[in-house]
Amino acid sequence: MNLQIHVREPFSFSQTLTFLRRFLPCQEDFVLTADSLTAAVTVAGRAVTFTIREADGLWLACEDALDAPALLARASELIGARDDLASFYATAANDPPMHGLVAELHGLHHVRFLTLEEICVYAVIMQRTPITIASRLKRRFMDRFGLPIEIAGRTLRALPSSDVLGRLDGKAIGEAIGHARKGEVIAEVLRGVAAIGEATLREAPYAEARDALLAIRGIGPFSAAAILLRGLGRMDELPELRGFADTARTLYGGSYDDAAIRARYGRDIGHWAFYLKTGVAQRSDATRGDRLSRSPDLSMLRKCPSRSVKPTSRTSTAFAPPRSRAPRRSSRSIRPT
Repeated sequence: MNLQIHVREPFSFSQTLTFLRRFLPCQEDFVLTADSLTAAVTVAGRAVTFTIREADGLWLACEDALDAPALLARASELIGARDDLASFYATAANDPPMHGLVAELHGLHHVRFLTLEEICVYAVIMQRTPITIASRLKRRFMDRFGLPIEIAGRTLRALPSSDVLGRLDGKAIGEAIGHARKGEVIAEVLRGVAAIGEATLREAPYAEARDALLAIRGIGPFSAAAILLRGLGRMDELPELRGFADTARTLYGGSYDDAAIRARYGRDIGHWAFYLKTGVAQRSDATRGDRLSRSPDLSMLRKCPSRSVKPTSRTSTAFAPPRSRAPRRSSRSIRPT
């Protein structure tokens, strides 16, 4: 069955796919092609897949018509189909450094984690953990507790609902991911979020939703904001901007002032943060790739006995295809990309 996904312009599905290819924590959660993405979720306890494809519009494909309404809603949320970028773009037009990023990322809507459960798990895992390790721990959780479904020669994992995951034992989670303390906290967070309910977190006033999350052991201000921002697309508030300061100084230089940025962007601060992290990271990767392309070819040196060079592990890494990386993050930072 095919249903059209209505998006609020400007919207670029190509930018969405580029983001998902680069975002390490979710790279194995999708099957991506040049014009489509396929993901797996649970509907009524069953693992099902859906595909979003761009072909004279944006379309959702799924097998069962009964699943279509739930999958259409989930797909639209994933890609931020109804995000309104007009106010953010208008403000950024008078902010030259951000305006440059907007030009490069034009049409990128805020890409969420696929489910609330997934971002809740990752919000705990990412605390005081580098993104490469956090992504690995999340993958272990998905492999152990996600429901498998085959698609295009790949096995995707669909996480059960928070009601189901909330019954997991913290020890079992810890053994699965290889981190006992985080396993116990994940179990508490999943139970707490299940008790609150996704509808409340989506629809309640921001402060009420945030405070409900903060009442759960293991969720601090930045984890709560990560769940609301990266999971539910609530762009209207961030607790503070210190977690973005280093990245912001890369863009703005010494003129960066977090209070001024908050005052300028107001309820669009989530869009600002998402574009900041995404754009600066892409520029960094592009610069690294350009630098590598201009590096000398060392192969001739290895052919000459008098000037032979034994490649070190660092040399090997430098000449490997560039990949996205992110700085070490503490529990006081949120990665919006």
